[in-house]
Amino acid sequence: MQTSLAEKVSAKGPWALITGSTAGIGRAFGEQLAECGLNLVLLARSINDLQQQRRALTERWGVETRCIPCDLSAPGLMTIVDEATCDLEIGFLINNAGAPSYHGRFFDRDAHRQDEALRINTIVQIQLLRHFGRLMAERGKGSIIQVSSIAGHIVMPFMAEYTASKAFQLTFGEALYYEFKDYGIDFLVLSPGATKSRRVNFGMEPTDVVAEALNALGRQPCILPGWRNRWSAFRNRHLRSRRRAIAKMGAFQRGQLQWTATEKSD
Repeated sequence: MQTSLAEKVSAKGPWALITGSTAGIGRAFGEQLAECGLNLVLLARSINDLQQQRRALTERWGVETRCIPCDLSAPGLMTIVDEATCDLEIGFLINNAGAPSYHGRFFDRDAHRQDEALRINTIVQIQLLRHFGRLMAERGKGSIIQVSSIAGHIVMPFMAEYTASKAFQLTFGEALYYEFKDYGIDFLVLSPGATKSRRVNFGMEPTDVVAEALNALGRQPCILPGWRNRWSAFRNRHLRSRRRAIAKMGAFQRGQLQWTATEKSD
């Protein structure tokens, strides 16, 4: 008999932790996992947004919730997270939050922001995976979704360190997909393209992105939700020459820079 989604996600443990839980993909994960009956630890920067999300999930689905109001760049992040979750069995980690993307020439961007973005998108992600992955391994079960980006599958000039960090998340996560099977842990890298959120009014609906990810969990190492995204990544990675693909994406990003500069000057 085919296992239902609720049975699949709840079999790994009663609690899920979602970073960046209050908007976009993170919020959609919260809704769909709560619908499956999982209790939720919600981590995001805004305490007001967290409290609103907590009330909504509790009232609609009757699940238990716990809030961690902090940023991934916070000093002592892992101590904060550990103290908030040490009495819980976290069976599902959604590593969703990360440093945002921004456009600009490499030498024009602030060095501290570049370093911080790389730290958040690589080192901090590893710390969260190591902490909760080890606990899951000790129990012999667990689920992890690492949210990367379609940017990790292609080369994007003027966003060099961001796309490089997303490529790291992709290849690192695909390797862990294989390793973690030995511990009974399902691992999936989710690489969404443009997705609607508070600041983005185009792209896929977050609910559709999350539904594809949960369906793919345990079946494959990585998913690019949406056929347009899959075709775009495949075309830029394999059908065009590397030089042509980089030049085409570079021309697009250069146009974005010029448009942004014009908007600021008006």
